[in-house]
Amino acid sequence: MPAVLALTLDDTLVDLPDPAGDWRAAWRMLIGRIAETFEARGRCVGLHLAYGVTAQTPDARDAVRTFFARLRDAMAGILDAGEVSEPVSVATDTLAQLEGATLWITTEGDMEPLRHAVERALCIGDREGRPL
Repeated sequence: MPAVLALTLDDTLVDLPDPAGDWRAAWRMLIGRIAETFEARGRCVGLHLAYGVTAQTPDARDAVRTFFARLRDAMAGILDAGEVSEPVSVATDTLAQLEGATLWITTEGDMEPLRHAVERALCIGDREGRPL
C-alpha cells in the first residue's frame, strides 16, 4: 500500500510549475489533477484506504497519514508562494472539501459537488472571487 500511495502522490505532484514563478498556474494544475483523478476513479485512493487502516496496521496508517500530509504540504507551499493568508489552514480546508465531494461521487454518481469544490479552490487568491 505505501508504494501505491507514493506513486499516486508522485503522479499528482510531478512537473507542476514552479510556484515561485507562477503560483496560480501551479495551483490550477494541482487542483485540476486532483479533480481529474477523482472523476476517473470515482474516489481518492488515499481516502478509500484511510478507512481500512487500524492500530493493527501501523505501516498502512503511516502511509495514509504521510500521503495526506505531503499533499496538504504541497498545496500549502503553493499558497504560501502566492502569499495567501494562513496557507496550511486554507490547504487543509480545500483538501477536505475536495475529498468530501467524493462521498457524492461514490454514493450518487454526482460530480457536481466536486465541480463546486474545484470552483471554490480556484477562487483562492483572487480578490474578486473569480476562478483563477
